[in-house]
Amino acid sequence: MLSIKIKYNILRDCFNDFVGLMKETNPAGNLIPSDLYRTKKLVSKLGLTATKIDCCINRYMLYYKDNAAEVICRTCNAPQFKPNLGKQRCPKKDVSYSHLFYLPIIPRL
Repeated sequence: MLSIKIKYNILRDCFNDFVGLMKETNPAGNLIPSDLYRTKKLVSKLGLTATKIDCCINRYMLYYKDNAAEVICRTCNAPQFKPNLGKQRCPKKDVSYSHLFYLPIIPRL
């Protein structure tokens, strides 16, 4: 269910309505979580923690480990972060153009 939410960028309320409909149409006593919060809570018990890694917008390099301090791609010279337009009013955290999630399998073995 979570993969469908992510794939189609479904809003939380839509997801909750969809799960509610699934819960109503299945037999009584089913174990389907009733909303997004409970679904995430159930998945978190698996112990799989993803690592978020920033990468070049053109997918040439990862800003990870030795390259974590870089802010411009070595190959295409693309910036790592989106322009921060709110610096005058309030400082905002830099937002990367692109990132990936790495799911390490070694701790699970």
